[in-house]
Parts: sequence; structure tokens; C-alpha cells
Amino acid sequence: MLASLDDLRYLEAFERLGSATAAGRDLGVAASTVYRRIAALEQAVGFVCLERTRGITAAGRELAALARSTGATLAGIARRARERREEVRGTITVTTIDGFGPLLVAPIAALAAAFPLLRVDVHISDAGLSVRKGQAEIGLGLLANPPHTLVGRKLFPVQFGVYGTRALAAEPEQARWLVLGAPLHTTWLGQWEREHVPQDRVAFATPSRRLLVDLTAAGVGLNLMPARLAVEHPELVELKQFRATTAALTRPAWILTHPDLRKDARVVAVMKVLAKHLAQPEG
Repeated sequence: MLASLDDLRYLEAFERLGSATAAGRDLGVAASTVYRRIAALEQAVGFVCLERTRGITAAGRELAALARSTGATLAGIARRARERREEVRGTITVTTIDGFGPLLVAPIAALAAAFPLLRVDVHISDAGLSVRKGQAEIGLGLLANPPHTLVGRKLFPVQFGVYGTRALAAEPEQARWLVLGAPLHTTWLGQWEREHVPQDRVAFATPSRRLLVDLTAAGVGLNLMPARLAVEHPELVELKQFRATTAALTRPAWILTHPDLRKDARVVAVMKVLAKHLAQPEG
């Protein structure tokens, strides 16, 4: 049986103040309660801490000293935790791309619970705010090689594939396509679409990744999309005949900030929570 930290308080108070009456007064309980809690402590530790006629034993004094040390340590931890929570306050801006929106639900919920004085503004746009220019404190996006002017960590690889409903996947030659619109048609993903999608079979173009995913799930056409978004829709299947060319599209997701901000309490807290929730392998 493990000793209770609460029972240790009664022994520590008795040893410090010299009597059950004084200890009870200090703790706001009756002297009988002090004796009862010390007896429970003795039962837990397996040795005598207090002799009614001789007072605290040598072993009891050692345990009382440990209780004081433990109490001070726990109090320090609690104080530092409170100070930490109080430091993380104000507003912080996170910029990310359209497709990452659904991935932020869990980390933002965790931040709201852990830091009640913190407001997180999320700017979702593939054009994005600039961390380098100070428009946002944290950036989350896909980068083959992040700029040397920013610091952060690699989170997970984002793999791409061609997806469609089972009906369209059964007859891909007849299916129409949904592609990235301006300005994203000039990205490496847009280049793949220009090389592999017949232009006369394009049904719709938009820069909104979420809209493309929803239209694909609705059976409007085939689409090149991140595997992480496709798994949200069990009605979608991957057209594996495109894997030979889509494998090269994989890019790592990065979370980045400006070097001048890496010790900012808000930045440290948000980046830690984002990394904890997002640094998982694709499943």
C-alpha cells in the first residue's frame, strides 16, 4: 500500500509543531484526526512514525523531512505551471493551407483547454500570410526545403494520389476531372495535372482544396488529393494505376516560425501542441 501525500501532511505538521493539538489547529482538524491520519500513514509505510509517550520516532522524522521536501517540490511545480499558463496569453496567428484545416481541430481544442487566456487566429489560404514578414507567428505548410530564414520542425510526409468514387474508378477513361485553379495551377501539383489530365475532360477548377475533396466525394470527377484528406471519405478509392507518377509528389509538412520568436511563450506552447497532434505517420 502506498503512502498518501495527504497523510504525510499530518506527520509533517506534528513533527514541526510538536503536538497533535498544534498540528490539528494548523491544518484545521481535530487532534484525533491527526492521530488517525498518522496511524493510517504508519499502516501504509510499515513502520512506526509516532509513539504516544516518546513522540516522533527517528524514522518518522526522516519521513516528515521528506514530506516537507516533497511538498515544496510539488508547490514549485504547481507554481511554475500556473506561471506558465499565465505567460501564454494574448493572440497568436497561425497561417496554413486550405487542406490542413481539418487537421487543426484536435490541437486547437487542446490549446483552448490548456491556455484559457490565449486566442489563436488561423488564416487559411494557399497564398498564405508571411511568417518571414511578420504577418503571422507560425506557419504550417508543405515545403520540400523550408527557407533558411525560418526555424521549426518537419511533421509528416504528405502523400498524394488520384481518387474518385467507386463508380468513376471503375471506368476512369470516361470520368471527368477536378483540378486546381489559379493561382495553384502553377504549383508542382498543377504541373502534374497539366501533364496527366486531358484538358477536354476537366469539369471544374478551383484553388479550394476542401471544395475539390467534397466534389470528388460527391462523384463529380476524379481528383489528385492528399491521402490524409481522402481517408475522411470512405466512398473514395485510390486509382492505383497513377501511383507511379504521384509518388514523386510527396512533400513534408513543416511547422515554422521566425528565429526571433522561438522563445516566445505563445509560440512555444502552440508549436508544441501542434507538433504533438500532427507529427504522426500517415495511416
